[in-house]
Amino acid sequence: MRIAEREISQVTVLGYGRTGRAVAKYLHEHGVRPFVSDSSYLSDADQSSLMNLRISFEQGGHTQRAIEGADAIVPSPGIDPTISILQLARARGIPIISELDLAYLRSGDTRIIAVTGTNGKSTTVRLIEGILRGEGIDAIAAGNIGLPFITLADDPPDVVVLEVSSFQLEQSSLFHPQVACLLNISPDHLDRHGSMEEYIAVKMSIFARQGASDTAILPRGIDPSKSTIAARIAHFDDVALPENPFVESLPPHNRSNLRAAIACCRGILPDLRADHIDLPALKGALHLPYRMQEERACGSLRVINDSKSTNAASAITALRSVEGQCVLILGGRHKGAGYDDLAHFIAQRDLRHVILYGEARSFLQATLRDVGYTHITACSDLECALKAAASEAHGGDAILFSPACSSYDQYGNYVERGEHFSRLVRSILGQESDS
Repeated sequence: MRIAEREISQVTVLGYGRTGRAVAKYLHEHGVRPFVSDSSYLSDADQSSLMNLRISFEQGGHTQRAIEGADAIVPSPGIDPTISILQLARARGIPIISELDLAYLRSGDTRIIAVTGTNGKSTTVRLIEGILRGEGIDAIAAGNIGLPFITLADDPPDVVVLEVSSFQLEQSSLFHPQVACLLNISPDHLDRHGSMEEYIAVKMSIFARQGASDTAILPRGIDPSKSTIAARIAHFDDVALPENPFVESLPPHNRSNLRAAIACCRGILPDLRADHIDLPALKGALHLPYRMQEERACGSLRVINDSKSTNAASAITALRSVEGQCVLILGGRHKGAGYDDLAHFIAQRDLRHVILYGEARSFLQATLRDVGYTHITACSDLECALKAAASEAHGGDAILFSPACSSYDQYGNYVERGEHFSRLVRSILGQESDS
């Protein structure tokens, strides 16, 4: 296999999660010897699968084996680019290629729409996919939303619609989407990127390799003057939505996502008319799992499962969408920034109570107390948190689970966390969830 002007026969795959599995499988099927290196211990099923394919691997840490004989290294997005094994690889001149770059190089002339931003990526990507399919275009949503881009490289659709994270962009130097969209920027992942300036620079890099024939889509609130964008710039705020009950029923953040989706589709279909889109057919994209998902609970309580909320800005958006009094559950592993704004918002709204759980509970408690908010209960885990929320809530209140933190202190991802919360609602509050 030839990658980035080099003949490749052996590649080290760092990390064996969803992306690592897809990359190792792709390489193996194309005659390249993968070597898998994972800092954690692999499941019995993963070990058996690798042994059946005769793929060598190491687990429990990255050793010198990871670079011995490697023609290239493909790290999973979650791997910190500053870890010692990658520094050693750079010192030895071993190319480090992201999954995004690898898939881009191998996918031929397929058109790519790429969407990034702190919040709203998954919904916007699903909306784009639905709109394009409604126009008769073969489009598939992939990337950070769940399906690795590399799985489509051999037989790509007409348009690949990619959700792209800052971790993926940070690792990529070749990726070039014909349509690139930045939805918004608020503090997130500063534990990885170090500063807000660096986080912004990584997000803006989605436009870095675009040319005059490409389209760059941003909101008017983001000033691109500090970067060099060669593509044609379009502002999605300018998209006029039809005036009908469906659009009027959408909360502000989803109207914004819909505008962005239409603007992205116009990068492929310039004459697309918003009033010709079958908007009710897109309802599923606007109600993805664990994004403001209503759960059925006993009595008059509303319970909302927003496990997808992994940063402070998303929790503020969730709170703005909930009418009436609210008990908020926050917690997980915090990301180091944005929580002062969330604390001020909570204090100004004067929520009924805030329940904190997990690794971030002490940090969040101190942040809330700094702004004078004291209606707080701290818990060790989510089960304790839901029980505490139920005891604090009054009839007609909403219990909002919008954690504003990553799930990695106690769960593998936000989906696992959301599923557990749904089970807890069923067992603690007594009725089936509305999933």
